[in-house]
Amino acid sequence: MEETPQRSAENVPSAAFSAEELSRRIADSVSNWEYWLDPQGGYVYLSLACESVSGYSREEFLADPGLFERLIHADDRARFGQHIEFAHQSERRENAEIEIRIAARDGSERWIRHRCSSMYEPDGRYLGRWASNENISRYRLAEERLLRLNRELLAARDCARAVLQATDEQKLLYDTCRIICNVAGYRMAWVGTVEHDEAKTVKPVAWVGIEDGYLASVEITWADTERGRGPTGTAARTAKTVVLEDYASNPSGRPWRERAYQRGYRSSIAIPLFDSDGGVYAVLTVYGSQPYVFTSGPVHLLEDVAGDLVAGIGTLRARAARSLG
Repeated sequence: MEETPQRSAENVPSAAFSAEELSRRIADSVSNWEYWLDPQGGYVYLSLACESVSGYSREEFLADPGLFERLIHADDRARFGQHIEFAHQSERRENAEIEIRIAARDGSERWIRHRCSSMYEPDGRYLGRWASNENISRYRLAEERLLRLNRELLAARDCARAVLQATDEQKLLYDTCRIICNVAGYRMAWVGTVEHDEAKTVKPVAWVGIEDGYLASVEITWADTERGRGPTGTAARTAKTVVLEDYASNPSGRPWRERAYQRGYRSSIAIPLFDSDGGVYAVLTVYGSQPYVFTSGPVHLLEDVAGDLVAGIGTLRARAARSLG
């Protein structure tokens, strides 16, 4: 019979380790960002994983006790404040949990699941709070992508219905922009006609969403100049769909970056609309409130919406021509 191998003394935790030291070593080896706050809110312990989750080192958090709360997304700070007010009381013994966003050192937005619970001595003396921050960004992003895709599918369906029921071209343009914003959840949508004037203007004719004077101030052209090399001008000039993934990093968005940021635009897509001869007569442009939202799925759906819109306008124009003839 084969003998069971014996573990040598150097392969087992040293008996010299206290239970507290052993707990610290275990906590430092896990991926969650663990910490212990004393009853006054100061750090007793902070695990090394704080850096992999947030980008900031343990030393930085220990030197700046308010750092964690400053990293919390502005839209989540009030909720986290309510969480602290409710949970961080010595008489509350139940566990508490909240999901919030933080801004990591590299500027990225990360979702964390924050869990905390009270700690007590055997005699009932309150020792503070133990907390664990788990990086759940990939799960939340997957969930958001699924929800966004569902909204876009509903928008595509509603746009197709609008095309079937349309009796007026201008109203159809407006309804399409309205559905893209209200159902799909985009920040702003507009349609501009491709003018063949000297300046090669793209003239806004319908829009819905957070516009706030943007279209009157941006001077978009489809000429091959700086103001014609953004998504709308390029789509008009090349007859191809153009995506600007991130206004912060893409140089082509520089002429409009400040105005776009003021209105919450972080990305955009421009889709050409074709006339019966195959030329581009207009462009549908849509703005997202987050960068990198126009992935392959949304792009294909919005191109389908644009295709339905072109077909609907063609039908309306043919009907109008017949009535005149």
